[in-house]
Amino acid sequence: MKVFTEPCAIHDIVMVSPDSLLLSNWTKKSIQHVDSRTGSTLSEVSTQGLGPWGICMVGRELAAVAHKKLQLVHVRGGRLTPGTVLDVKAPCWGVAGSGDNVVVSYHSPPWLEVMNTDGRVLHQYQDQGAAPTFKSPYFLTTSNDGFIYVADFKLYTITKLDSSLKVLQTFSDPQLESPYGITSVGDVQLLVCSLWKDSIVHVDVNSGKMTTILGEEDGIMRPRSLAYCLQQRKLFVCTSYTTDSIQVYQLIHD
Repeated sequence: MKVFTEPCAIHDIVMVSPDSLLLSNWTKKSIQHVDSRTGSTLSEVSTQGLGPWGICMVGRELAAVAHKKLQLVHVRGGRLTPGTVLDVKAPCWGVAGSGDNVVVSYHSPPWLEVMNTDGRVLHQYQDQGAAPTFKSPYFLTTSNDGFIYVADFKLYTITKLDSSLKVLQTFSDPQLESPYGITSVGDVQLLVCSLWKDSIVHVDVNSGKMTTILGEEDGIMRPRSLAYCLQQRKLFVCTSYTTDSIQVYQLIHD
């Protein structure tokens, strides 16, 4: 499914329904609502300021988009409509829905916040000790049971936090190099883009075991983001080697 002709244009993807995806397009400075079967654009809306980075759904009809600020976008009847733009302290990178709230990550300095959709900050996390938990928390996701998982691009780690941003556990493995996009599969499984290893890594959060499930031989080249459709057991992976495209894989087991 080819969606753009330039590499590194699409920074993040998220499922809206089994039949559609949202894409954050850095080059076009827009959010695209696309048909997940054909890649055709159903609707598109521009973002303010810098091109968008992370994107997530907050409920069924609201998306949150990270860029210079945090922008809300309504997703109704297949159409996108710009919503409130929330002020944040710095350009934000990753976003994930957590119930009715949004978890946001920042790069410089690295820290996390949980805020509501009115922009009120509910929780914050920033390293205080000598050994940092985060250096480049570019992408994050939440599981069905409410835990938050953060992929750190420079530390090669996945960190688990609770909904108030208390650090619970950190996972690492040689298979995971420069983790980028991350998505949860149910409560105890994660799928992560290992950018420089051209692979998709499965993480069992109960055991911490990591397994490479897709690689270069499967068409994975510079994977940047991914989304999983539980109903169809399909994995959508955005790759950015010579051009941006979305590879679709049928997962037999999840």
